[in-house]
Amino acid sequence: MLKKFTNKKGFTLMEMLIVVAIIAILVAIAIPTFSGTLKKANAATDLANIRSGYASAQITAMTENHSADTTYYLQKDGTVKSDATGRDDYVCKADSTDAGMIDKIGGRLTAEWAKGDKITYKIVKGTNTVESIDSPEK
Repeated sequence: MLKKFTNKKGFTLMEMLIVVAIIAILVAIAIPTFSGTLKKANAATDLANIRSGYASAQITAMTENHSADTTYYLQKDGTVKSDATGRDDYVCKADSTDAGMIDKIGGRLTAEWAKGDKITYKIVKGTNTVESIDSPEK
């Protein structure tokens, strides 16, 4: 014995179009918010890596005797190398302006970078300290 459905309820085409329009508006609002958040996250990652590289460069400056000014390049793993091979150099993923306010790195140095820059640390002979943080592309 077959029973027919007598109560056929569903959405009309107009109701479906309204729902789709509301979802499209919410997505249009959300995308710029997520994009801005992603930029801030990438800038924070860059800043953390630059600070890590500063610590590594400072340790290198204190443990090695530098007879001349030396430039060290930040690597992807957070270490620094004095040769500019470019294979493992860290490349910044955002601009420093995306990070908002930047505190001094190591309590005394500031760093500015742009997306795609590589970071260098300069050790001046005789000081055994990192004297500047820069991006060579500038």
